[in-house]
Amino acid sequence: MPWRHPWRARGHRNAISNRPYRGINLLLLGLLALQQGYTDPRWLTYRQAASLGGHVRRGERGTGIVLWKPIERRDAVDGEVIDTFPVMRFYTVFNASQCDGLELPEAEAATAFDPVERAEAVAAGYSGGPAVLHDADVAYYVPSKDEVHLPARTAFCDADGYYATLFHELAHSTGHPSRLNREGYRESAPFGSPVYSREELVAEFAAAFLCQEAGIDASRLDQSAAYITSWLRALQDDRRLAVSAAGLAQRATDRILDREVDADTGRDRSDVEHAHDE
Repeated sequence: MPWRHPWRARGHRNAISNRPYRGINLLLLGLLALQQGYTDPRWLTYRQAASLGGHVRRGERGTGIVLWKPIERRDAVDGEVIDTFPVMRFYTVFNASQCDGLELPEAEAATAFDPVERAEAVAAGYSGGPAVLHDADVAYYVPSKDEVHLPARTAFCDADGYYATLFHELAHSTGHPSRLNREGYRESAPFGSPVYSREELVAEFAAAFLCQEAGIDASRLDQSAAYITSWLRALQDDRRLAVSAAGLAQRATDRILDREVDADTGRDRSDVEHAHDE
């Protein structure tokens, strides 16, 4: 599971707006940074590089991302705005290290922190979250009781594995009707079915986002081959699944972190308000 590996550059963001990337963009840019060894977390378009007095080096390849741009629907008679809806737009960005001559300050050095303390703060800050009980042989979430059940902390090989597992189960709990009321959340979904696989991908991605937030390395956490195969098959059947699951996972992450999101789109308002920055 490549999204579980520690990402070398943290806080991926647009170099001009300083807006952090989210959802599928965070996964894409994080994985590419890991693969290419980029340590600068800043990204920008070809035009943005030129606006900063620099240029993308010849032969460098960009990375596709998606952003949401708000579109207004107006009344045909008086021109008044009737409503606003988001439209997905595609952009190509380059890492700052792929460019020359940019008038940018040096990337800020990462601030040292204790991942365990931060992970504890993430879990404790989940407002109105489910009960977490350490009374089971395996980890699972019970929707009808709104309870997360985990093995004892001492049963885990390390703290990273414990918190990655906890975040996965907490992500499931965000689908509860009292929270995000995620579609298909309470349906009877057999193992390996599309509904089951999507919900597991949502929890997987959300756990990855939360692990990055806390600085937790979940790369050594094992899962069964059958579990992995279930959502791999779903991804092969639906090419849009990764994008939609990552979007739902971002909403789950925002709910756990108590971040403000747009009431209509369910996305961080900066995602919509600054889409034009690209």
